[in-house]
Amino acid sequence: MWPPSDRVFGGLTAVGGLCTVVATLPTRWLGPRPTDSYVFDPPRFSALWVERAVVPAVAVAAALLILTGLLALFRRDRERMARWQRWFAAVAVVGVAVGTLATMLVVSAGSGGTADPTAALNVLAGVGLGLLGLLLALPGLVAWGAGYLRSGRRRLGAALAGGPVVTLAVLVANVGAGVSFDGVGGLPIALPVALAVGVVGYDLWERAGTA
Repeated sequence: MWPPSDRVFGGLTAVGGLCTVVATLPTRWLGPRPTDSYVFDPPRFSALWVERAVVPAVAVAAALLILTGLLALFRRDRERMARWQRWFAAVAVVGVAVGTLATMLVVSAGSGGTADPTAALNVLAGVGLGLLGLLLALPGLVAWGAGYLRSGRRRLGAALAGGPVVTLAVLVANVGAGVSFDGVGGLPIALPVALAVGVVGYDLWERAGTA
């Protein structure tokens, strides 16, 4: 059986970064929302239909592709990592995997999911797993990136360590300091992640077969 190369994984990872941006685009940019008569059955390709049918699928695809890229990076480099870096990298991958499961649970609830007890439970479980994934992935990625910085891989190290930190800073500014992003939706949060993911994908592509 033909094994996918690092270049394949690099390309898929870069697509994951693009999906992250697409999933957070404000749907109002796609056109006006339909009238109240279409709330429960929006016309296809309308802004509301994209929000309900396309965005959840793209969000799940982004999470899966990012997880795939980190797994590929870990597989390629694990033998040359210091032991502490390898442990933090494993924790980061587990955290991202938990976050991916959380995304699937939240998406499975649908747009009006909290009205259904089962869907509401999925949302609560997804939020809880999302917080757990964040607690694992954030320190894991920062330490994983710091290991690359110590070994001279500055671009990759800055992406892994800096992407989560910048994203967390934007979240704190939004929630804690009340900075509003109403006009651009979740893009300020997604862009640092997408850029970091793009760097990981490029590194997998550029250094295919090496560590």
